[in-house]
Amino acid sequence: MESATTSDGTASTSATPGSASVTDLSVVAGGAPAAVLLVDLTTRAVVHANPVAEQLAPGVRLPVGLDEWSDAADLRDLDGAELSSTEHPLSRVARSLPVAGQAVSAGRVSELGSHRDPLWVVALPMVGAPVLSDHALVVFLPLSRREAARAAADAAQAQAQLRDRAVLATGMSFTVADASAEDLPLVWVNPAFTATTGYALEEVVGRNCRFLQGAGTDPEAVAAMRRALSAGQEVSTTLLNHRKDGTAFWNQLLLSPVHGPDGELTHYVGIQTDVTARIDADLERDRALAAERRARREAEAAHRDAEGSRARLELLAEATSRLAVTLDVAECRQRLLDLVVPGLGDWALLVSTDEQGSVQDVTPRHRDPSRRGELRRYVDRWITSLAPGPVLGTLLGGEHARLIADYDSEERHRERATWVSDPALLELSDALGAASVLMVTLPGRRRSADLLALVRGPGSPRHTPDDLHVAVDLGRRAGLILDNARLYEEQHRIAATLQNSLLPQLPTVPGVRAAARYRASESGARVGGDFYELIDLPGDGLGLAVGDVVGHDVMAAAAMGHLRGLLRASAWDTTGPPPSLVLDRVDRLLDGLGMTTMATLAYARATASPDGSWVLEHATAGHPPLLVRGPDGRVDVLDDVHGLMLGVQPTERVGGSRRLAPGSTVLAYTDGLVERRGEELSVGLARLARTLADAPEDVEHLCEHLLARLGDTDDDVAFVALRLGA
Repeated sequence: MESATTSDGTASTSATPGSASVTDLSVVAGGAPAAVLLVDLTTRAVVHANPVAEQLAPGVRLPVGLDEWSDAADLRDLDGAELSSTEHPLSRVARSLPVAGQAVSAGRVSELGSHRDPLWVVALPMVGAPVLSDHALVVFLPLSRREAARAAADAAQAQAQLRDRAVLATGMSFTVADASAEDLPLVWVNPAFTATTGYALEEVVGRNCRFLQGAGTDPEAVAAMRRALSAGQEVSTTLLNHRKDGTAFWNQLLLSPVHGPDGELTHYVGIQTDVTARIDADLERDRALAAERRARREAEAAHRDAEGSRARLELLAEATSRLAVTLDVAECRQRLLDLVVPGLGDWALLVSTDEQGSVQDVTPRHRDPSRRGELRRYVDRWITSLAPGPVLGTLLGGEHARLIADYDSEERHRERATWVSDPALLELSDALGAASVLMVTLPGRRRSADLLALVRGPGSPRHTPDDLHVAVDLGRRAGLILDNARLYEEQHRIAATLQNSLLPQLPTVPGVRAAARYRASESGARVGGDFYELIDLPGDGLGLAVGDVVGHDVMAAAAMGHLRGLLRASAWDTTGPPPSLVLDRVDRLLDGLGMTTMATLAYARATASPDGSWVLEHATAGHPPLLVRGPDGRVDVLDDVHGLMLGVQPTERVGGSRRLAPGSTVLAYTDGLVERRGEELSVGLARLARTLADAPEDVEHLCEHLLARLGDTDDDVAFVALRLGA
């Protein structure tokens, strides 16, 4: 979105190559141009299109209805079915619903015959855009190959294990600039732009987005972008941008010209993706490759000196791959000792210290399995006999590494006596065989928490400076890997603690039996945004809620905690507000407090009647419908009300109401219980209804029945069951 002065600081005109998952747009789209439409929601018509969109539907004159445009483009799902027989993404756009991402294909005819091109559809209502507030932005991203299309669709359905499940929509920034005005001012940005840059819609409308550029702007790339925009051409590049708080990020940008009914250039649509993590990973990979090449050169040089030195240096090339395959700290420590014994020592100690420098744990290893018990007893006595103070300073004398080739000399014997309070301990180490010792620290990011001691007995060669060099290099690699493993374990512990603390205790309500379950995805971070809630409301009402915050990480869990607080505050009211009003309050609070949380939510209020029946009022914000099993075993799906997910756009919501007989069971759940890869939602709902119909009457047994039958999924699962009046 550039005029004569460019919007962004450009680092290069192509993204830095590197590995990425199938949900990374640079992989699945292959850098190909996107088709862009602007849709008038009041008339259900396409009113603007870019050249790529014109090629998808050749010969179509604008404005044209959405269905006519779809037919002209011959859009189908990836299995070849007509979109009219599936969940039509353009129909969702016409109902002002966002399309988080859906795979389709378009028919093409060329001299070589007919074929189909896989596409990924993303659409968002342009809420708040001057002149275009009643329009929607629709983008067709060309996928590089059919396998990538299927992988992208599967990944989106599976909710992408460590990322947002809407990563291909909410993770991309969309911008629209007015091409007819001087300086190409912005007229609209989506919430993902705000989440990425920190700039809200009202801060950017009317401005050229050069405010994102900074000191790292590449003048040559700026000039190239300016020439392309002046010529009305599409441009793709990767830019170094800056957020509102001054932090820098890499921005993969595609700017596409959009034309009106008469062919005039009306707008530029920008599709932006934060690729900082991928570029940082590429840089880290390059550094690792350089280190590996350096190690290989050293190994080749050592080969000229001695066969033994070559074997030890080859250890460095093997160390990273063997240590980096696990995030378990204990296993990583064992793998390190497997690498160094017997190559660098007849026996070894791996000492871990706490923040004060005191010994926290010692892992021993002896080349002779029959002597490992003897070594373990020595270690236990050594720990209790150490002199007070930081152990690394005591053993290393303030250095990061130390070679003591004459460890068994009389002079060293006197020094060693100052390390421990038990003189007999020196005889125990001599009995194990200690003639030469190497000690190196294993530095982490903030401090050196580990010490590796390598010991050779009288019958083995003394350590050399070459051995010390190898041990120091190995220590640097192992220290960072151990630090990463500790960080992972700590985050895992925090995540589990956070998730458990956020799960509510169900209240005891007379006349109601309730049970709930939460199961984290085995493939994810074991913490996420799925939640359930049961609220004993003032008076005789009972509130039931289940929701799913976008995301699968600690941030999603934290956002879920905020959302639960807003829900409870909105529902707790002596006036007994209906569920539709409660959801409306929550949505307005999210917007008013400037929270970027996006979530689906189903909320219901159950009230007992004097005749023993129950009235169930319900409303939904983009969430799967509630299920009700009557006393006769019949299961009904409460799909009579629909609404936008929370955090998209505050809107007036509608609700429904059912009268339930005593003994009815209400089930609220998250989509992990019904959604499966490559399967329509209706199939999963039907499966859940059959499973609920066969479930036991007791709600605890019912929950176990549902988990046993439907809990084997790649997604988090949360659900709550209520049995009313019996």
